[in-house]
Amino acid sequence: MNRQPLFWNLKGFLFLVGAMNTFVVSYFPLYFKHVGLTTSEIGMFLALGTFVGLFGQPFWGLLSDKYKTVKKIVNVVLFGSVLGLVWIFQLSHIAWIFVAGSFFYLFYNALFPLSENLTKRLADQNGVSFGSIRSWAAVGFALVSLLSGFLFAKIGIQYIAFPMIFLGAITFLLSLRLTDAKTGTKKMDFKQMGAFFKNPTLLLFFLLVSFISLTHRMNDSFISLYLFDIGGDETLVGWLWFMAVASEAIMFFTATVWFRPQKPIQYIILSGFLYMGRWIVIGFISNPLHLIVVQVLHGVCYAIFFMGAIEYLYKRLPTEMQATGHMVFMLIVFGVTGIIGSLAGGFIFDAYGGATLYFIMAAFTFIGIAGLVYFNTKKDPAPVLVSD
Repeated sequence: MNRQPLFWNLKGFLFLVGAMNTFVVSYFPLYFKHVGLTTSEIGMFLALGTFVGLFGQPFWGLLSDKYKTVKKIVNVVLFGSVLGLVWIFQLSHIAWIFVAGSFFYLFYNALFPLSENLTKRLADQNGVSFGSIRSWAAVGFALVSLLSGFLFAKIGIQYIAFPMIFLGAITFLLSLRLTDAKTGTKKMDFKQMGAFFKNPTLLLFFLLVSFISLTHRMNDSFISLYLFDIGGDETLVGWLWFMAVASEAIMFFTATVWFRPQKPIQYIILSGFLYMGRWIVIGFISNPLHLIVVQVLHGVCYAIFFMGAIEYLYKRLPTEMQATGHMVFMLIVFGVTGIIGSLAGGFIFDAYGGATLYFIMAAFTFIGIAGLVYFNTKKDPAPVLVSD
């Protein structure tokens, strides 16, 4: 089998998904600030979107496992995401923005984990490094964040609708050309799903890594606003995210060099120490250029954290449960923490300032590190679910 077309289509698709995520993560907060929302209201909007994902992500994951297709579900969530964008940019009243945003996030929040699940399955089935393919999403994020920073500095953030909707439509069209991944031969059992949610070791793992991912989500939501607070502008926002995600792309691309799957928890602990140091340094920064330099650590921290967490999870799930398991992981570790981070982060930012927010983030990271060090001393558990 010639794998070149398969992986070039997938790489191009991931590049565009990462590019879409640039606008949602980096520029959505700035756009809503432009239309008159306060930082707290922006935090509420982001939290509401993540809350909707608590229902949407497992729903789409269940459909994927039930009907044994990832590609078709990706097609659906992309189409719904584009419709949501069209709706959002017609509105100016906060209540309707929240309604349209909920519709958008119902679909959009499932796009990245489903895309990662498809990538992980195809990579494993073809003996290719998952990180090297996943890096294309980071490349798309990095390049588009840099270009869009110059663009919006010139034309204004109010015109964000045009590139976002266009990019979403192109991504949807490319998703139709993707190759689906093989799934397990065993029919998904909802009793096994219940066992997944009740497994105490796995739930403890989710809880501990959530202390670290909470701070990651807070940073995603508010670092663009923090940059503006210390004197940055739209161009520097582009550079901020370019530096962050360029390092992420390099880390994922070189994962075969530095990542060893035998001890994934140790990688997560290492990422925790790097995150904590990063938050402390940012809390003392008052020059936007210094903040951009520190953003190089974004990709280092996230790639080490993500590779360790995903490797730990996939070792403990059978093939027929991996889409749902991946979605539940993203739901708990990034979804629930996204709600808490957006609401609490918006309040802390408004009341006490960005520096205080980052010092609090460092304290939460330390709690996660301490818990994971204890977790790592326990005997490595057997798989959560075992296929026949």
